[in-house]
Amino acid sequence: PTTPGPHPNPCLCVFDIDRTLTGRQSDLNTCPGNKVVQGVWDTAYGGGWLTLSQAAQTLDQTFCNRCYLGIVSHGTASGDGSAERSYLLDNVLVSRPFSRLAAANPQATYWSASGEVVSPLVLGWPDGLKQNAVGGIVEWYAKLGINIPAAKVYFFGDRTENIPPFQGTGYNAREISCQSRDYSIGNGIVGLCGATTVFWQSI
Repeated sequence: PTTPGPHPNPCLCVFDIDRTLTGRQSDLNTCPGNKVVQGVWDTAYGGGWLTLSQAAQTLDQTFCNRCYLGIVSHGTASGDGSAERSYLLDNVLVSRPFSRLAAANPQATYWSASGEVVSPLVLGWPDGLKQNAVGGIVEWYAKLGINIPAAKVYFFGDRTENIPPFQGTGYNAREISCQSRDYSIGNGIVGLCGATTVFWQSI
């Protein structure tokens, strides 16, 4: 694979998908800042129209617009060839350095699965072990000559259980959707509205 020259002072933002980049499908009453994408189906948690969290709509207004991007999700983003995967790539996973890299190296937009990290977009990864996938993404970028310091790596997810295992890695891990939880699933173990840009302003 080829790569353009590394972006100056590289950083990396890695996101969970379900209830982080997305919110509960079609729920705009509880989450008025979210956006329903009609015609794009999201199979997560019972299914419904893809509903973007407020942050997913405006990542270009956060510091992540200056960073390379990655995904580590337990879910599958609705499976191979899904409209959801295409929509996320075209409309959400957009930043200056990542878009430049993806244009030069199509592997940056491949979806890794089956427990292997062969791209920065990793699906089907077990909860509680996401720190390992993030490490794999950092190594993937390093193979392209993009060396990202651990202190400049940020993981964002909605499940509390995924945050403590990052201790000792040097990476930053932040739980989002803390104020909005879906109590219809495991008594609130997952988020409801997903990430908001208000959260990013504190970083």
